[in-house]
Amino acid sequence: MSFTNVTAVFSMLHEPPAQADRENSATRLFRAAPVLHWALQRTARASRVGSMAVLCWEDQLPAVLPVAGEDRAYILSKGPRVALPEVEAITAARRWADGWRGGLLSTCHFDLGFHGPWHREVAERVGSDAVLLIDPAAGLVDPVLLDRLIEHAEERPEVELCFCPAAPGLSGALLRRSLLDRLAAAKTHPGRLLHYLPDQLSREPLAGEGCLPIPSAVARTTLSFSLTSRRQVERIEAGTVSLNGELVSSDAEAIVRRVSSVGWVDRLPREVVLELNTTRATKPIFWPGRNRPVEREPLSTERVATLLGQLAEADDVRLTLAGVGDPMLSEHVLDAIDAAAASGVASVHVETDLVGVSEDAVRRLARSPAEVVSVHLPAMKPETYVAVMGVDAFAQVLDNLKTFVTERQANRGRLPLLVPLFVKCGANLAEMEGWYDQWLRAVGSAAIVGPGDYAGGIADVAVADMAPPRRLACGRINSRMTVLCDGRVVSCEQDAFGRQVMGRVGEASVEEIWRRSFGELRADHAAGNWKKRPVCAGCREWHRP
Repeated sequence: MSFTNVTAVFSMLHEPPAQADRENSATRLFRAAPVLHWALQRTARASRVGSMAVLCWEDQLPAVLPVAGEDRAYILSKGPRVALPEVEAITAARRWADGWRGGLLSTCHFDLGFHGPWHREVAERVGSDAVLLIDPAAGLVDPVLLDRLIEHAEERPEVELCFCPAAPGLSGALLRRSLLDRLAAAKTHPGRLLHYLPDQLSREPLAGEGCLPIPSAVARTTLSFSLTSRRQVERIEAGTVSLNGELVSSDAEAIVRRVSSVGWVDRLPREVVLELNTTRATKPIFWPGRNRPVEREPLSTERVATLLGQLAEADDVRLTLAGVGDPMLSEHVLDAIDAAAASGVASVHVETDLVGVSEDAVRRLARSPAEVVSVHLPAMKPETYVAVMGVDAFAQVLDNLKTFVTERQANRGRLPLLVPLFVKCGANLAEMEGWYDQWLRAVGSAAIVGPGDYAGGIADVAVADMAPPRRLACGRINSRMTVLCDGRVVSCEQDAFGRQVMGRVGEASVEEIWRRSFGELRADHAAGNWKKRPVCAGCREWHRP
């Protein structure tokens, strides 16, 4: 059954307004042209796409009009910006995900900016029988993949959602009007249909009829090709220099091959773990301070300000407040979150036990601009909690979670995202599956992680050794750094004892430490000389993404 009009919808509802200090897809430039122009131009090369539409806010319209007008795209402006809790929650969830699928809240890359009622309105206005969801930052979207996706859907009229398992920025997803109508009524996002749902039996979507087979290089790359930040623009521009004059017509496989071959090192880290203190009210069996005291001076507000000012030079840094101590036991934690938001570091994650924390602090955390709050709750029973966390505080954590959710609902709706954490070990393994289903139903997100042994610094309590048999260079040293509360920068969060110091905040800039000290570390790893480094030599977490 052939479609009469497939509309490619580029929703900018999740993007900021066009301001001097904030860029969106209509103002961010890639090779001297707006990213949105690249996305529209490449989509227009797909012969099976019948029309294109841009969904935006009134404050984005001045920048969108000339771009969409040049590319003959329909524009639906929804007037002054209003809060859309579902859109805001999905935006936050996707900022903490790197692949096309597998994010918090059961999201996929094509969920960005999706708002069912307004996407349905677009379809009604332009007479669509199906819509293609394409990120407006997908300046390198592959028109060949889009045509193949539409043909794939036409051959399977019973399938309402067809997708490509391609890296972000290279393709999209097709929704039939029947599914779009149901999603609009339920006010939910299509990516949920491609994730595990505890109360629904379903096969793996990648083996289903809706999945379009694509070249393995495009499906398996760990890179993102969305032009969502200056970092991404610089990286992709550097990787596609050899395609000058050909980029507009290059397919996804050629782009992946070129970008993957460039040994690009970002000017600043993408991920930063910041330790505020070493105090913790629990004594988990996976904690480096359980049997070996770790004491450092708390992080000063001056060092926090220095660090944030330097990190804000990048527009996509993800900051995690964690480390040896529980950040919620630091008197500066809420000030640090506010300072991060004020400086431009908007993606903040707080990892906490929520033990020994006052009700007022929990309420303030729920009202804070943090995007994600993950809470260690690795048990379903009080006795299991004691066995893993070392204290009898199961009921206290549950009470604090209720307070958090109630306050969040009254203030910001669905932000900060709440993510219960389950550290898998022998003491709680029997409860893991039931725990995951329970919390996925309750709050929409849950995470299971493995414990580390801090490069042999503590006893290993992991259920199994997950490291591959052949040692390779660590991938984390290309994107992550850890800052201890005394200001020392260490190679990663596995160095809880400060044995492998890269520099100190305030004595050298983050960029200098990242390029010089981490550059030397990367060179050692590339040459297979990790044994020269005390932490790297004993590390068993080098394979983690």
